Amino acid sequence: MPKIDDSMRIHMSHISDLEKEVLSRQLQNSPFCQSQQPADRHITTLDIFDFDSTLFLSPLLSPNIWHSSFVNSITTENLLGPGWWRDIRSLQLGADESESSTRWCRYWNEDIVAQVKESMSDPSHLTVLLTGRRYHPFHALMDDILASKGLVFDIVGLRPDPESSAPDHPVGLMFNHEPNVFETTMHFKTSFIVNILHNYPSLTDIVMWDDRQSHICVFKEYLIKLEDLGLVKRGEMVCVVPARPKYNPEWEHKTVKSILDTHNDAVLALRNTGKPFTEPNVVIENHGQMISSANTYSLKKVDWLLVLKLSPSVTTRLQSVFEPLYRQDVSSSSAESKSTATTWQNTNAEGPVFFGDQVLLAVNTKGIASQLEQEHGIVVGKEYNFKVVARSAGTRDHGMYLQVQIQDARFILPLWYKPSSFNYLLVQNVDWIPLLESNPLDISSLHGVVGYHHLLTIERREDLCLN
Repeated sequence: MPKIDDSMRIHMSHISDLEKEVLSRQLQNSPFCQSQQPADRHITTLDIFDFDSTLFLSPLLSPNIWHSSFVNSITTENLLGPGWWRDIRSLQLGADESESSTRWCRYWNEDIVAQVKESMSDPSHLTVLLTGRRYHPFHALMDDILASKGLVFDIVGLRPDPESSAPDHPVGLMFNHEPNVFETTMHFKTSFIVNILHNYPSLTDIVMWDDRQSHICVFKEYLIKLEDLGLVKRGEMVCVVPARPKYNPEWEHKTVKSILDTHNDAVLALRNTGKPFTEPNVVIENHGQMISSANTYSLKKVDWLLVLKLSPSVTTRLQSVFEPLYRQDVSSSSAESKSTATTWQNTNAEGPVFFGDQVLLAVNTKGIASQLEQEHGIVVGKEYNFKVVARSAGTRDHGMYLQVQIQDARFILPLWYKPSSFNYLLVQNVDWIPLLESNPLDISSLHGVVGYHHLLTIERREDLCLN
Protein backbone atom coordinates (compact mmCIF):
# COMPACT_ATOMS: atom_id res chain seq x y z
CA MET A 1 0.00 0.00 0.00
CA PRO A 2 1.41 3.44 -0.92
CA LYS A 3 2.68 5.46 2.02
CA ILE A 4 2.64 9.18 2.66
CA ASP A 5 6.26 10.24 2.15
CA ASP A 6 8.04 13.39 3.27
CA SER A 7 6.98 15.30 0.14
CA MET A 8 3.28 14.92 1.01
CA ARG A 9 2.48 18.00 3.04
CA ILE A 10 -0.29 17.77 5.64
CA HIS A 11 0.06 20.92 7.76
CA MET A 12 1.17 24.49 7.13
CA SER A 13 4.06 23.77 9.50
CA HIS A 14 5.42 21.38 6.86
CA ILE A 15 5.75 24.23 4.35
CA SER A 16 8.77 26.54 4.37
CA ASP A 17 8.43 30.32 4.56
CA LEU A 18 9.61 30.68 0.96
CA GLU A 19 7.05 28.13 -0.22
CA LYS A 20 4.31 29.93 1.71
CA GLU A 21 5.24 33.21 0.04
CA VAL A 22 5.10 31.65 -3.41
CA LEU A 23 1.77 29.94 -2.73
CA SER A 24 0.33 33.14 -1.29
CA ARG A 25 1.25 35.14 -4.39
CA GLN A 26 -0.16 32.42 -6.63
CA LEU A 27 -3.45 32.48 -4.75
CA GLN A 28 -3.70 36.27 -4.63
CA ASN A 29 -3.12 36.48 -8.40
CA SER A 30 -5.78 33.86 -9.16
CA PRO A 31 -9.09 34.74 -10.86
CA PHE A 32 -10.85 33.78 -7.62
CA CYS A 33 -9.06 36.46 -5.61
CA GLN A 34 -8.81 39.02 -8.40
CA SER A 35 -12.53 39.02 -9.19
CA GLN A 36 -15.34 40.33 -7.03
CA GLN A 37 -16.91 37.32 -5.33
CA PRO A 38 -20.56 37.36 -4.20
CA ALA A 39 -20.80 38.16 -0.53
CA ASP A 40 -22.91 35.08 0.09
CA ARG A 41 -20.59 32.65 -1.70
CA HIS A 42 -19.84 29.90 0.80
CA ILE A 43 -17.37 27.36 -0.58
CA THR A 44 -17.46 23.86 0.86
CA THR A 45 -15.98 21.63 -1.86
CA LEU A 46 -12.55 21.80 -3.45
CA ASP A 47 -12.62 20.27 -6.96
CA ILE A 48 -9.10 19.61 -8.30
CA PHE A 49 -8.56 18.61 -11.92
CA ASP A 50 -5.30 17.37 -13.39
CA PHE A 51 -4.44 18.63 -16.88
CA ASP A 52 -2.34 16.21 -18.97
CA SER A 53 -4.26 13.11 -20.12
CA THR A 54 -7.05 13.90 -17.64
CA LEU A 55 -8.73 17.05 -18.91
CA PHE A 56 -6.58 17.53 -21.99
CA LEU A 57 -5.30 14.90 -24.43
CA SER A 58 -1.69 16.02 -24.38
CA PRO A 59 0.42 14.44 -27.14
CA LEU A 60 3.20 12.00 -26.34
CA LEU A 61 5.87 10.46 -28.54
CA SER A 62 4.73 7.21 -30.16
CA PRO A 63 6.70 4.03 -29.35
CA ASN A 64 6.35 2.73 -32.91
CA ILE A 65 8.50 5.68 -34.06
CA TRP A 66 10.84 6.60 -31.20
CA HIS A 67 13.22 4.37 -29.28
CA SER A 68 12.81 4.49 -25.50
CA SER A 69 16.36 5.83 -25.19
CA PHE A 70 15.37 8.87 -27.23
CA VAL A 71 12.21 9.46 -25.20
CA ASN A 72 14.39 9.37 -22.09
CA SER A 73 16.78 11.90 -23.64
CA ILE A 74 14.18 14.37 -24.82
CA THR A 75 12.32 14.31 -21.50
CA THR A 76 15.50 14.84 -19.45
CA GLU A 77 15.69 18.43 -18.26
CA ASN A 78 18.52 20.59 -19.62
CA LEU A 79 19.81 17.95 -22.01
CA LEU A 80 18.22 18.86 -25.35
CA GLY A 81 16.60 22.05 -24.16
CA PRO A 82 14.35 22.44 -21.13
CA GLY A 83 12.93 18.90 -21.37
CA TRP A 84 9.67 17.75 -22.96
CA TRP A 85 7.41 18.54 -20.00
CA ARG A 86 8.97 22.00 -19.64
CA ASP A 87 9.14 22.77 -23.36
CA ILE A 88 6.27 24.87 -24.70
CA ARG A 89 6.52 23.08 -28.05
CA SER A 90 5.06 19.96 -26.42
CA LEU A 91 1.72 21.82 -26.31
CA GLN A 92 1.95 23.89 -29.48
CA LEU A 93 -0.77 22.15 -31.45
CA GLY A 94 -2.84 23.00 -34.49
CA ALA A 95 -0.63 25.92 -35.47
CA ASP A 96 -2.17 25.82 -38.94
CA GLU A 97 -5.57 26.71 -37.46
CA SER A 98 -6.32 30.41 -37.80
CA GLU A 99 -8.95 30.46 -35.05
CA SER A 100 -7.86 29.81 -31.48
CA SER A 101 -11.30 28.36 -30.74
CA THR A 102 -10.62 25.45 -33.12
CA ARG A 103 -6.90 25.01 -32.54
CA TRP A 104 -7.36 22.68 -29.59
CA CYS A 105 -10.93 21.53 -30.26
CA ARG A 106 -10.00 17.85 -30.66
CA TYR A 107 -7.79 17.54 -27.61
CA TRP A 108 -10.39 17.40 -24.84
CA ASN A 109 -11.77 14.67 -22.65
CA GLU A 110 -15.32 15.93 -22.91
CA ASP A 111 -16.47 13.87 -19.92
CA ILE A 112 -14.05 15.78 -17.70
CA VAL A 113 -14.91 19.07 -19.41
CA ALA A 114 -18.52 18.45 -18.36
CA GLN A 115 -17.38 17.82 -14.78
CA VAL A 116 -15.39 21.07 -14.79
CA LYS A 117 -18.37 23.05 -16.07
CA GLU A 118 -20.63 21.47 -13.47
CA SER A 119 -18.16 22.50 -10.78
CA MET A 120 -17.89 26.01 -12.26
CA SER A 121 -21.66 26.44 -12.09
CA ASP A 122 -21.89 25.59 -8.38
CA PRO A 123 -20.88 28.55 -6.18
CA SER A 124 -20.16 26.22 -3.27
CA HIS A 125 -17.37 24.56 -5.27
CA LEU A 126 -13.88 25.99 -5.70
CA THR A 127 -12.79 24.83 -9.16
CA VAL A 128 -9.04 24.31 -9.52
CA LEU A 129 -6.70 23.13 -12.27
CA LEU A 130 -3.60 21.68 -10.61
CA THR A 131 -0.71 20.52 -12.77
CA GLY A 132 3.02 19.92 -12.74
CA ARG A 133 3.32 22.04 -15.88
CA ARG A 134 5.40 25.08 -14.96
CA TYR A 135 4.18 28.66 -14.80
CA HIS A 136 6.94 29.56 -17.24
CA PRO A 137 6.67 28.94 -20.14
CA PHE A 138 3.07 27.67 -20.07
CA HIS A 139 0.98 30.34 -18.32
CA ALA A 140 -0.04 32.38 -21.39
CA LEU A 141 -0.58 29.31 -23.57
CA MET A 142 -2.59 27.61 -20.82
CA ASP A 143 -4.85 30.66 -20.56
CA ASP A 144 -5.49 30.49 -24.32
CA ILE A 145 -6.16 26.74 -24.26
CA LEU A 146 -8.67 26.98 -21.41
CA ALA A 147 -10.35 30.07 -22.87
CA SER A 148 -10.85 28.27 -26.19
CA LYS A 149 -13.08 25.79 -24.34
CA GLY A 150 -14.83 28.34 -22.17
CA LEU A 151 -13.32 26.94 -18.98
CA VAL A 152 -12.93 29.47 -16.19
CA PHE A 153 -11.14 27.99 -13.20
CA ASP A 154 -11.14 29.78 -9.87
CA ILE A 155 -7.44 28.95 -9.64
CA VAL A 156 -5.05 27.72 -12.34
CA GLY A 157 -2.36 26.00 -10.31
CA LEU A 158 0.68 25.80 -12.56
CA ARG A 159 3.78 24.75 -10.66
CA PRO A 160 5.54 28.06 -9.87
CA ASP A 161 9.07 26.85 -10.61
CA PRO A 162 9.94 29.46 -11.88
CA GLU A 163 7.30 31.73 -10.42
CA SER A 164 7.54 34.38 -13.14
CA SER A 165 8.46 34.53 -16.79
CA ALA A 166 12.14 33.82 -17.26
CA PRO A 167 14.04 34.80 -20.42
CA ASP A 168 15.67 32.14 -22.51
CA HIS A 169 19.42 31.78 -22.34
CA PRO A 170 21.09 34.44 -24.54
CA VAL A 171 22.40 31.81 -26.95
CA GLY A 172 19.06 30.02 -27.12
CA LEU A 173 19.78 26.82 -25.18
CA MET A 174 16.46 27.23 -23.35
CA PHE A 175 17.86 25.53 -20.26
CA ASN A 176 16.17 25.92 -16.89
CA HIS A 177 18.28 28.14 -14.66
CA GLU A 178 16.22 29.07 -11.64
CA PRO A 179 16.38 26.65 -8.71
CA ASN A 180 13.15 24.89 -7.80
CA VAL A 181 11.19 26.10 -4.80
CA PHE A 182 9.30 22.80 -4.67
CA GLU A 183 11.38 19.65 -4.89
CA THR A 184 8.78 17.61 -6.78
CA THR A 185 5.37 18.02 -8.38
CA MET A 186 3.83 15.97 -5.55
CA HIS A 187 5.52 18.31 -3.08
CA PHE A 188 3.95 21.29 -4.87
CA LYS A 189 0.47 19.78 -5.21
CA THR A 190 0.12 18.78 -1.57
CA SER A 191 1.53 22.11 -0.38
CA PHE A 192 -1.00 23.83 -2.64
CA ILE A 193 -3.88 21.83 -1.12
CA VAL A 194 -2.77 22.54 2.45
CA ASN A 195 -2.52 26.26 1.68
CA ILE A 196 -6.05 26.33 0.21
CA LEU A 197 -7.48 24.49 3.22
CA HIS A 198 -5.69 26.94 5.51
CA ASN A 199 -7.06 30.00 3.72
CA TYR A 200 -10.60 28.68 3.29
CA PRO A 201 -11.57 26.79 6.46
CA SER A 202 -15.16 26.45 5.20
CA LEU A 203 -13.95 23.71 2.83
CA THR A 204 -15.07 20.29 4.02
CA ASP A 205 -14.75 18.11 0.91
CA ILE A 206 -12.02 17.49 -1.66
CA VAL A 207 -12.60 15.74 -4.99
CA MET A 208 -9.60 15.06 -7.24
CA TRP A 209 -9.51 13.88 -10.86
CA ASP A 210 -6.32 12.23 -12.14
CA ASP A 211 -5.22 9.63 -14.68
CA ARG A 212 -1.78 8.49 -13.50
CA GLN A 213 -2.08 5.32 -11.49
CA SER A 214 0.92 6.15 -9.32
CA HIS A 215 -0.59 9.53 -8.43
CA ILE A 216 -4.05 8.05 -7.89
CA CYS A 217 -2.75 5.53 -5.36
CA VAL A 218 -0.76 8.12 -3.42
CA PHE A 219 -3.53 10.73 -3.43
CA LYS A 220 -6.07 8.19 -2.21
CA GLU A 221 -3.87 7.60 0.83
CA TYR A 222 -3.31 11.33 1.19
CA LEU A 223 -7.03 12.10 1.24
CA ILE A 224 -7.62 9.33 3.78
CA LYS A 225 -4.94 10.91 5.95
CA LEU A 226 -6.64 14.31 5.72
CA GLU A 227 -9.93 12.68 6.73
CA ASP A 228 -8.35 10.82 9.66
CA LEU A 229 -6.85 14.07 10.96
CA GLY A 230 -10.20 15.83 10.67
CA LEU A 231 -8.87 18.33 8.12
CA VAL A 232 -11.68 17.41 5.71
CA LYS A 233 -14.87 15.43 6.12
CA ARG A 234 -14.69 13.72 2.74
CA GLY A 235 -11.95 13.05 0.22
CA GLU A 236 -12.69 11.42 -3.12
CA MET A 237 -10.31 10.33 -5.86
CA VAL A 238 -11.87 10.07 -9.33
CA CYS A 239 -9.82 7.71 -11.51
CA VAL A 240 -9.77 8.92 -15.11
CA VAL A 241 -8.89 6.53 -17.91
CA PRO A 242 -5.96 8.25 -19.66
CA ALA A 243 -6.45 9.05 -23.32
CA ARG A 244 -4.04 10.10 -26.03
CA PRO A 245 -4.98 12.30 -28.96
CA LYS A 246 -5.23 10.96 -32.49
CA TYR A 247 -2.01 9.60 -33.97
CA ASN A 248 -0.12 12.46 -35.60
CA PRO A 249 3.36 11.36 -36.71
CA GLU A 250 3.86 14.51 -38.78
CA TRP A 251 3.50 16.68 -35.67
CA GLU A 252 5.84 14.41 -33.71
CA HIS A 253 8.58 14.60 -36.35
CA LYS A 254 8.17 18.35 -36.76
CA THR A 255 8.33 18.98 -33.01
CA VAL A 256 11.35 16.74 -32.47
CA LYS A 257 13.16 18.39 -35.38
CA SER A 258 12.50 21.82 -33.89
CA ILE A 259 13.85 20.75 -30.49
CA LEU A 260 17.01 19.21 -31.97
CA ASP A 261 17.62 22.11 -34.37
CA THR A 262 17.26 24.69 -31.60
CA HIS A 263 19.67 22.81 -29.37
CA ASN A 264 22.23 22.21 -32.12
CA ASP A 265 22.13 25.82 -33.34
CA ALA A 266 22.60 27.11 -29.80
CA VAL A 267 25.56 24.81 -29.08
CA LEU A 268 27.24 25.74 -32.37
CA ALA A 269 26.63 29.45 -31.76
CA LEU A 270 28.26 29.15 -28.36
CA ARG A 271 31.25 27.32 -29.85
CA ASN A 272 31.65 30.03 -32.47
CA THR A 273 32.08 32.62 -29.73
CA GLY A 274 35.11 30.72 -28.50
CA LYS A 275 33.70 30.72 -24.98
CA PRO A 276 33.61 27.57 -22.85
CA PHE A 277 30.38 25.68 -22.24
CA THR A 278 29.43 27.07 -18.85
CA GLU A 279 25.95 25.54 -18.63
CA PRO A 280 25.40 22.62 -16.24
CA ASN A 281 26.54 19.67 -18.33
CA VAL A 282 23.83 17.02 -18.09
CA VAL A 283 25.07 13.57 -19.17
CA ILE A 284 23.03 10.38 -19.53
CA GLU A 285 23.52 6.99 -21.18
CA ASN A 286 21.62 6.56 -24.43
CA HIS A 287 21.58 3.23 -26.27
CA GLY A 288 25.24 2.51 -25.62
CA GLN A 289 26.63 6.04 -25.84
CA MET A 290 26.96 8.94 -23.43
CA ILE A 291 24.75 11.90 -24.30
CA SER A 292 25.86 15.34 -23.09
CA SER A 293 24.11 18.69 -23.29
CA ALA A 294 27.36 20.15 -24.67
CA ASN A 295 27.16 18.14 -27.92
CA THR A 296 25.09 18.36 -31.09
CA TYR A 297 22.88 15.52 -32.31
CA SER A 298 21.13 14.01 -35.29
CA LEU A 299 18.59 11.22 -35.55
CA LYS A 300 19.67 7.69 -36.35
CA LYS A 301 17.80 4.46 -36.96
CA VAL A 302 17.92 1.51 -34.59
CA ASP A 303 17.19 -1.94 -36.06
CA TRP A 304 14.66 -2.75 -33.35
CA LEU A 305 12.48 -5.59 -34.64
CA LEU A 306 13.01 -8.35 -37.17
CA VAL A 307 10.03 -8.19 -39.51
CA LEU A 308 8.77 -9.47 -42.82
CA LYS A 309 8.22 -6.24 -44.75
CA LEU A 310 5.27 -6.35 -47.13
CA SER A 311 4.88 -4.51 -50.39
CA PRO A 312 2.16 -1.82 -50.72
CA SER A 313 0.18 -4.12 -53.01
CA VAL A 314 0.10 -6.91 -50.42
CA THR A 315 -0.86 -4.44 -47.68
CA THR A 316 -3.68 -3.06 -49.82
CA ARG A 317 -4.90 -6.58 -50.55
CA LEU A 318 -5.01 -7.47 -46.86
CA GLN A 319 -6.90 -4.29 -46.04
CA SER A 320 -9.50 -4.89 -48.74
CA VAL A 321 -10.17 -8.42 -47.47
CA PHE A 322 -10.24 -7.77 -43.72
CA GLU A 323 -11.64 -4.26 -43.38
CA PRO A 324 -15.27 -5.39 -43.79
CA LEU A 325 -14.71 -8.00 -41.06
CA TYR A 326 -13.02 -5.45 -38.82
CA ARG A 327 -15.84 -2.92 -39.19
CA GLN A 328 -18.44 -5.62 -38.63
CA ASP A 329 -16.70 -6.87 -35.48
CA VAL A 330 -16.36 -3.38 -34.02
CA SER A 331 -20.00 -2.61 -34.72
CA SER A 332 -21.19 -5.92 -33.26
CA SER A 333 -19.06 -5.71 -30.11
CA SER A 334 -20.24 -2.16 -29.48
CA ALA A 335 -23.87 -3.22 -29.81
CA GLU A 336 -23.49 -6.33 -27.62
CA SER A 337 -21.70 -4.49 -24.83
CA LYS A 338 -24.02 -1.50 -25.18
CA SER A 339 -20.86 0.53 -25.57
CA THR A 340 -21.02 4.05 -24.27
CA ALA A 341 -18.18 5.23 -26.48
CA THR A 342 -19.00 8.87 -26.92
CA THR A 343 -18.49 11.17 -29.84
CA TRP A 344 -15.42 12.78 -28.26
CA GLN A 345 -13.71 9.40 -27.90
CA ASN A 346 -14.29 8.66 -31.57
CA THR A 347 -13.22 12.10 -32.79
CA ASN A 348 -10.55 13.10 -30.25
CA ALA A 349 -8.94 10.06 -28.66
CA GLU A 350 -6.41 7.69 -30.17
CA GLY A 351 -7.95 4.72 -31.91
CA PRO A 352 -6.59 1.79 -33.91
CA VAL A 353 -4.77 2.88 -37.07
CA PHE A 354 -4.33 0.65 -40.10
CA PHE A 355 -0.73 -0.35 -40.78
CA GLY A 356 -0.70 -3.94 -42.10
CA ASP A 357 2.73 -3.56 -43.66
CA GLN A 358 4.86 -6.03 -41.71
CA VAL A 359 4.83 -9.37 -39.94
CA LEU A 360 6.49 -9.11 -36.54
CA LEU A 361 9.10 -11.85 -36.11
CA ALA A 362 11.06 -10.97 -32.96
CA VAL A 363 13.03 -8.31 -31.14
CA ASN A 364 16.32 -7.96 -32.99
CA THR A 365 19.17 -9.62 -31.12
CA LYS A 366 22.02 -11.76 -32.45
CA GLY A 367 20.68 -14.77 -30.60
CA ILE A 368 17.16 -14.42 -31.95
CA ALA A 369 18.33 -13.83 -35.51
CA SER A 370 20.47 -16.96 -35.32
CA GLN A 371 17.59 -18.94 -33.84
CA LEU A 372 15.21 -17.89 -36.63
CA GLU A 373 17.73 -19.00 -39.21
CA GLN A 374 18.61 -22.31 -37.57
CA GLU A 375 15.10 -23.38 -36.56
CA HIS A 376 12.98 -21.92 -39.36
CA GLY A 377 15.34 -21.00 -42.17
CA ILE A 378 14.35 -17.33 -41.95
CA VAL A 379 17.19 -15.01 -42.97
CA VAL A 380 17.41 -11.23 -43.26
CA GLY A 381 17.24 -10.06 -46.87
CA LYS A 382 15.41 -13.11 -48.24
CA GLU A 383 11.86 -13.17 -49.60
CA TYR A 384 9.25 -15.54 -48.16
CA ASN A 385 5.64 -16.37 -48.86
CA PHE A 386 3.26 -16.53 -45.93
CA LYS A 387 -0.17 -17.93 -45.22
CA VAL A 388 -2.88 -16.29 -43.12
CA VAL A 389 -4.18 -18.95 -40.73
CA ALA A 390 -6.24 -16.97 -38.20
CA ARG A 391 -7.38 -13.53 -37.15
CA SER A 392 -8.36 -11.80 -33.96
CA ALA A 393 -11.75 -10.25 -33.38
CA GLY A 394 -11.74 -6.59 -34.31
CA THR A 395 -12.25 -4.21 -31.39
CA ARG A 396 -12.23 -0.48 -30.84
CA ASP A 397 -9.60 -0.87 -28.12
CA HIS A 398 -7.15 -3.31 -29.71
CA GLY A 399 -7.76 -3.26 -33.45
CA MET A 400 -7.27 -6.48 -35.41
CA TYR A 401 -4.32 -8.83 -35.93
CA LEU A 402 -3.61 -11.75 -38.22
CA GLN A 403 -1.77 -14.93 -37.37
CA VAL A 404 0.40 -15.97 -40.29
CA GLN A 405 2.63 -18.92 -41.06
CA ILE A 406 6.10 -18.52 -42.56
CA GLN A 407 7.93 -21.76 -43.21
CA ASP A 408 6.88 -23.85 -40.19
CA ALA A 409 6.53 -20.99 -37.68
CA ARG A 410 3.64 -18.69 -36.80
CA PHE A 411 3.83 -14.95 -36.22
CA ILE A 412 1.61 -11.90 -35.74
CA LEU A 413 0.73 -9.43 -38.47
CA PRO A 414 -0.92 -6.35 -36.91
CA LEU A 415 -3.48 -4.78 -39.24
CA TRP A 416 -5.13 -2.18 -37.00
CA TYR A 417 -3.64 -1.19 -33.65
CA LYS A 418 -3.11 1.82 -31.43
CA PRO A 419 0.42 3.14 -31.98
CA SER A 420 0.78 3.62 -28.21
CA SER A 421 0.40 -0.18 -27.78
CA PHE A 422 3.28 -1.00 -30.13
CA ASN A 423 5.62 -2.31 -27.42
CA TYR A 424 3.06 -4.92 -26.37
CA LEU A 425 2.19 -6.39 -29.76
CA LEU A 426 4.68 -9.25 -29.50
CA VAL A 427 3.79 -10.26 -25.94
CA GLN A 428 0.02 -10.01 -25.75
CA ASN A 429 -2.29 -13.00 -25.61
CA VAL A 430 -4.68 -13.21 -28.55
CA ASP A 431 -7.77 -15.37 -28.97
CA TRP A 432 -7.38 -16.49 -32.57
CA ILE A 433 -10.29 -17.21 -34.90
CA PRO A 434 -9.19 -19.83 -37.47
CA LEU A 435 -9.78 -18.88 -41.10
CA LEU A 436 -11.66 -21.23 -43.39
CA GLU A 437 -9.65 -23.02 -46.04
CA SER A 438 -11.84 -21.25 -48.59
CA ASN A 439 -10.58 -17.80 -47.58
CA PRO A 440 -9.95 -15.58 -50.61
CA LEU A 441 -6.24 -15.01 -49.96
CA ASP A 442 -3.94 -16.75 -52.42
CA ILE A 443 -0.70 -17.67 -50.65
CA SER A 444 1.26 -17.12 -53.84
CA SER A 445 0.36 -13.42 -53.70
CA LEU A 446 1.33 -13.01 -50.04
CA HIS A 447 5.02 -12.43 -49.66
CA GLY A 448 7.58 -10.09 -48.17
CA VAL A 449 11.26 -9.59 -47.47
CA VAL A 450 12.82 -10.03 -44.03
CA GLY A 451 14.21 -6.76 -42.72
CA TYR A 452 13.92 -4.45 -39.76
CA HIS A 453 11.41 -2.16 -38.12
CA HIS A 454 13.46 0.92 -37.30
CA LEU A 455 13.04 3.15 -34.29
CA LEU A 456 14.67 6.55 -34.01
CA THR A 457 17.13 7.75 -31.41
CA ILE A 458 20.00 10.24 -31.47
CA GLU A 459 23.73 10.10 -32.06
CA ARG A 460 26.44 12.68 -31.60
CA ARG A 461 27.26 14.63 -34.73
CA GLU A 462 30.81 14.92 -33.45
CA ASP A 463 31.15 11.13 -33.76
CA LEU A 464 29.88 11.25 -37.34
CA CYS A 465 32.56 13.80 -38.24
CA LEU A 466 35.27 11.42 -37.00
CA ASN A 467 34.09 8.55 -39.19
